Amino acid sequence: MSPNMPETTQDKNDKTDQALHLEDVAPAKILDRDEDTSAEPPMSITKTLLANPMILSLSMFANVGALMYGYENMSLSLCLSMTSFMTQFGENTSAGVVIPAYWQSLWNAIPQLTTMLGAWSAGHISDAFGRRLGFFLSGIISSAGVAVLYSAATSPVFLVGKMVNGIGLGMALATGQSYVSEIAPLELRGILLSLYSFSMNLGLIISASIAFTRLDIPTAASYQVLFAIGWTWTALLIIFAYAIPESPYYLVRKGEKDKACAALARISNKHTNVGAKLEDIVRVFEHEQQLSGEAKDSSFLECFRGSNWRRTRIILYCNGLSQMIGATFLSNAPYFLIMAGMSSNNTGMIVEIGLAFAICSSIMTWFALSRYGRRNIILFGVGLSCLLFLMMGITSCFPSTSKTLWVIGISLELTWWTMGPTVGPAMGIAGEVSQVRLRAKSQSIGFAFNYFYSTLWNVVVPYMFNADEGNLGGKMGWIFLATSAISLIVLYFEVPETKDRSYETLDEMFRRGIPARRFASWNPSATYND
Repeated sequence: MSPNMPETTQDKNDKTDQALHLEDVAPAKILDRDEDTSAEPPMSITKTLLANPMILSLSMFANVGALMYGYENMSLSLCLSMTSFMTQFGENTSAGVVIPAYWQSLWNAIPQLTTMLGAWSAGHISDAFGRRLGFFLSGIISSAGVAVLYSAATSPVFLVGKMVNGIGLGMALATGQSYVSEIAPLELRGILLSLYSFSMNLGLIISASIAFTRLDIPTAASYQVLFAIGWTWTALLIIFAYAIPESPYYLVRKGEKDKACAALARISNKHTNVGAKLEDIVRVFEHEQQLSGEAKDSSFLECFRGSNWRRTRIILYCNGLSQMIGATFLSNAPYFLIMAGMSSNNTGMIVEIGLAFAICSSIMTWFALSRYGRRNIILFGVGLSCLLFLMMGITSCFPSTSKTLWVIGISLELTWWTMGPTVGPAMGIAGEVSQVRLRAKSQSIGFAFNYFYSTLWNVVVPYMFNADEGNLGGKMGWIFLATSAISLIVLYFEVPETKDRSYETLDEMFRRGIPARRFASWNPSATYND
């Protein structure tokens, strides 16, 4: 067309079609999207967050499931320390009224399996019907579970309530991470995905703050109030499902580009080029379809083939990391310390300070991510866990006194701090490394493994430290020193740095088989070298 001739409508449509097809986009543009070509200097993390209030708000609400998960886990541990709960669900023994270790294990372990089921089903539901329906169903199912927990008067009924609630929790967690990974801009992706850890710790401290004021109340209301508050979180999920825009990635995958454009307009700030972002999303999907042999529909089996298997392994490592550094042990810390002889007041102080440390470390991690990256911070956090569990193990070698008990308590307190630089960035990487077209299914696999692995630890840990079973006490430190050290080695060789990498670039890096240790220094090539 001559430069002097006006463009026709057909010409404009042809240009639009060209912009939305991978084969018409230069390879250099595909691989170098993570490089900022803007002439303006990049904004600070704080300014970037403030410039995207809608995305920040949506990401926080999407992590209500993580808050629920933390709240639920801590609530059970604290209920075990309540006299009224012991009276209602305990059994008379020669040592007094106790809740048998097998019921503690069942209450902790079986719900993890149903949470795994919920996370697995979320992949199917989210891909078939959208992320919004996933949030809605999780809220409805969890509401039913809370109702059973609130009214339970026997151990089996209480277990049923935990199981039903677990299904809703699993759906909320998997759907939430998928949603955040699909709405977060590149410069905020690590921070917003690490909100998972912050939200979980917030749930823990809310539960502890409420429960420690009710330990000595002699009636069932002491623990029923804890469960009733769970309806607050489920109501937020249901309202959130109605209010939020659908994921633009889901809408593009379904071929609804007009709706995807409208969703992007709602999510983005006024300075965002919505059309360009839509083109980016379309290009990513078409690129991944080419890599997968033009497959239109994704399947769980794809997550275990070729380079996707490497990505899935990374997701599994990241989801299992919290258990390897003692998450189940920490969630049982109140009961553990009280059974070891510490007063409920001192236990409450240690737990609440430890949880405050966890929240503070999560916030500090947000700002460290932009400077040091995900991988380095994770390795630092796991290394610190090794030192703290070593301190606990060494302390257990000395005669048991109030001083040694305090050292063990402080070790646990400081271990909570390591959750920020380990779990948060790890969940961020888990939300980034999969192909976009496999995102919901990959997250479902990751969370399903998370809860299956948690089930194993929730069965074993009560038997390790219960007075009528293993009675290991501070020797638990040696066990988690070993698991933390193993994690440190595996993470070093397997988990890559994803900071400042676009999804297109990550696709190419995994396709080329770049070693994890070289992800941070690798530069995108100007052309594909097949």
